[in-house]
Amino acid sequence: MAVTVPNAPTPRPPSPASMPRRVTPCASERAVRRPSGGWVVAETLDIESTPTVILDGRYLRRFANLTRASIATTAAEARRLAPLVQRCAANQRPEHDQLQLPSGSVVRIAATPIFGPAEHVYGVSVWAGPASDIAPIAPTVGAIQWDAATLLATISPAMRTLLAIPDTEFQSPMTFPTLLAQFDRWDDRAGLLSLLDPSHSVDHWTGTATTQFPHGGRQHLHIVAKAVPATSTIRALVCDISRTATPPAADSISAALRRAPIAPGHALAIVDLTTGLIHEWIGGGPFANWRNQTPHIHPEDSPLITDTCARLRAGALTVTITARIRFNDSDSWIPLQTTWTLLTHDDRPQALVDVVRLPVVTRESEKEPRGADT
Repeated sequence: MAVTVPNAPTPRPPSPASMPRRVTPCASERAVRRPSGGWVVAETLDIESTPTVILDGRYLRRFANLTRASIATTAAEARRLAPLVQRCAANQRPEHDQLQLPSGSVVRIAATPIFGPAEHVYGVSVWAGPASDIAPIAPTVGAIQWDAATLLATISPAMRTLLAIPDTEFQSPMTFPTLLAQFDRWDDRAGLLSLLDPSHSVDHWTGTATTQFPHGGRQHLHIVAKAVPATSTIRALVCDISRTATPPAADSISAALRRAPIAPGHALAIVDLTTGLIHEWIGGGPFANWRNQTPHIHPEDSPLITDTCARLRAGALTVTITARIRFNDSDSWIPLQTTWTLLTHDDRPQALVDVVRLPVVTRESEKEPRGADT
């Protein structure tokens, strides 16, 4: 309740001269974005697209706006970032820029290229700080490129360093199951399979994966990938985030599958039923080298495999068929018996396939029916 005093004089409004001439720090303080520390990694996977941020210090980003990067503490710095990144990618060499802030201090922005497997620049690491400071060592960022038609992968030297692949085991290009075998956990595998699926409209993907080094220690990786239609490729950048994000445990299901005892003469595969892509291959003896080879399916049997995938997607639980493959045009056809078992029936249904190599069949037996439900 307000209290009034009768006949009290009306107070005069303040004049400009009576206003305080200094504004307190609290009144003038403005929100300023502070750097998260370290480097910002921008992707240039598609040279036709605007560069975006995938890692900002210790923070993971998903194709974020470059002008919002933490190192852009002023509008002037933000305006310099994209042109600097594009210049670094185009010239394929380190670049830098320098600007003077209203305070009088001078800021230096350094850009270091991240090379892909074919020596093209797939990304740029960017750092900003006082001109008198020396930029820290740029992070190691690996790169992967998949051929959109064959899904064979080539990796950059930095990616090979991240995976610690010895010379005796390195093969290039790699099949999809060979590449995934380098990891013991791959989060959102279904999302990556959608990116690799030409029937889907997905054009980019982000996820994480982990690796286990032979002599102890685990590595946590942040991966971003993008489809590049102009080159018929899918390109990815891989950042080591182990220092700022504790690596999770290995995927127990993948570990169990890879260590499962397999009957002699058998191999196991996990197949994406939408694309028919094999993304896990487990087999010893004569099957061991098949993981990094791309089989050619006999033209008469290819429709049978397509039909098998369709039947499993429609709800069949198990299908057994025989089919022929070979790895080179000069090789003889290899007959196989394969038993397909539905694993999941979600947006990306998967099947476990038990593979048995059969004796070479005669031409007469090849004419017999080759598929049946069990």
